[in-house]
Amino acid sequence: MVVPDPMSPSVSSVPASSGDARDRLPSGPRWIVSARYDLGFFICSGVLTFVFYGVYRLAHHMGFLLHGDSILITYFFFTAFFDHPHIFQTFSRTHYDGAEFARRPGLYTWGLGAFLAAGLVITALGWEARLIVFAAIYGTWHIIRQHAGFLKIYKRLNDDTDPLDDWIDFATFYTGMFACLLNDYADIRGPVVIYRDLQATFPSLPADIGEVGWGAFLVLLMVFGARQVWRVMQGRSINVPKVLLMAAALSTHYFVFFATATPFLVAEALETAYHDVQYQGWMWHYQRRRFPGVRHVALKWLAVGMLYGLVVGVIETYGLMQRGWAMWLFVPFTMVVLFHYYVDGLIWRFRECPELRPLIARADTNAGTTG
Repeated sequence: MVVPDPMSPSVSSVPASSGDARDRLPSGPRWIVSARYDLGFFICSGVLTFVFYGVYRLAHHMGFLLHGDSILITYFFFTAFFDHPHIFQTFSRTHYDGAEFARRPGLYTWGLGAFLAAGLVITALGWEARLIVFAAIYGTWHIIRQHAGFLKIYKRLNDDTDPLDDWIDFATFYTGMFACLLNDYADIRGPVVIYRDLQATFPSLPADIGEVGWGAFLVLLMVFGARQVWRVMQGRSINVPKVLLMAAALSTHYFVFFATATPFLVAEALETAYHDVQYQGWMWHYQRRRFPGVRHVALKWLAVGMLYGLVVGVIETYGLMQRGWAMWLFVPFTMVVLFHYYVDGLIWRFRECPELRPLIARADTNAGTTG
C-alpha cells in the first residue's frame, strides 16, 4: 500500500475550475497541505493553550523542579520547547534562503545588529520594563496577524472571496480578538507584576471597553452564523477550514484574556503556545517545499531550533531567579524576538516573493501568514 506524503497537497487542495458552479461543487474543503496536517498544526494545536493552563495548575506539585515555582516551571517549558524554537525558525527564511537574503541583506546583517545594540542601550537606561510592555503588545498584534494570514489563505483556497463574506469574516475575527485583548488592558490599577519584584506599567483603558467590544463581537458572531446558514440554504458550501480556524483562534484568545486570570508569564505561555506550533507547522511545510534537495532539512532546523530554545530557556529562567546583573542575559534574546516580529511582517508577502508561491495551491496572494 502506498502511503501519501503528508507534506504533499491533498487532492482537495487543487483549485476547482472557474465559474459560479465552483462554489456549489461538493468537492470538500481545500487545505494548505492536507486535512490531517492542517488540523494538527494550524487549528487543533490551539488545545495547547488549555494544556499549559493545566501545567500551571499542576506545577506547584513539582517541588523537585525550580523549587516548585509554578510560574517559573510553566514559563520554562513554554520558552524552552515552544517559543524560542519557533523564533529561531525565522532564520531559515531570512538567512538560509538565498533569494530572501539577497532581497534585504542590510536588514539581516546590520539591521539585526542594530536591534541587539538597541536592546543594550534600553537596558543601560533602565527602560527594560518599557521594553516588556512594548514587546507584549507588539507580540499580541503579531499573533493576531498570523491567525488573520491563515484565515486569508483558507479563504483564497476555498474561493471564499465574496465581498460580503470578507467583511463579515474579518469584522467578526478582529472585533472578537481585540475585544478579548482590550478587556485585559481595561481598568489596570497600578503596575503589573512580571515576576516577583519585576513590574511594568501597562496602558489602562476605561473599565467597560472590553464589555462594549464583547457586545459588538456577539452581534457580529450572530451575523456570521446567519451568513453560514444562508449559504447552506442557497446550496453553497461552507468554508470549513476558515470556520475551524476562527473558532480555535477566538476561543483560545477568550480563554486567556476573558475566562482566566493568570500571572503575566503564564498568560504569555497560554496566549503564544498555539501560535508557536502553528508557525512551526508552517515552517516545516516551507522548508520541505523551498529546499527539496536538502536531506531532512526540516528535521535539522527543528533540532537546532529546539537546542537554541533549551539554551535560551535555561538562561532566561536563571535570569528571572537571580535578577540584578543576570537580567542582562535576556537582552539579546528579547531583541531577536522583536526582530522576528518585525521581519515576519515582510518575508511572507507572496506577491513580492515568487519563490513562495509553491507553498499553497492557489498562489494568488496578498495573504501572508504573519503580520
